[in-house]
Amino acid sequence: MASILVVDDSKTIRNLLAYILKSKNYKVDTASDGLIALEKVFSNTYDLVITDINMPRMDGFKLIESIREEESYKFLPIIVLTTEAKEEARRLGIKKGANLYLTKPSDPQTLVAYVKMLLASNGGKNPA
Repeated sequence: MASILVVDDSKTIRNLLAYILKSKNYKVDTASDGLIALEKVFSNTYDLVITDINMPRMDGFKLIESIREEESYKFLPIIVLTTEAKEEARRLGIKKGANLYLTKPSDPQTLVAYVKMLLASNGGKNPA
């Protein structure tokens, strides 16, 4: 079963994403900001990370950058899911190392399809 970390400062969004992903048989963990997420990434094993950009303490850009600085996490799939729709933010997210940049609201079926695609392309365990 693939393990996914969902990072968002909104508890509602975290819970909604966790519900959607768990219903597709993924193991889901959550974090409310980038610092907590970074601690979890470095102390657990995840097959994919979904992160917001605008969060307190450490934003999603810095989180992605920090993950990519570690050689062992160079290929960990990362999806940005944010309300930040500006093209500069999209370019920065991809430049920092995100595999995909999606804007909220995102269709749950589309999100799950992207998760499956990234896990399959990364050799991840695809349960569905």
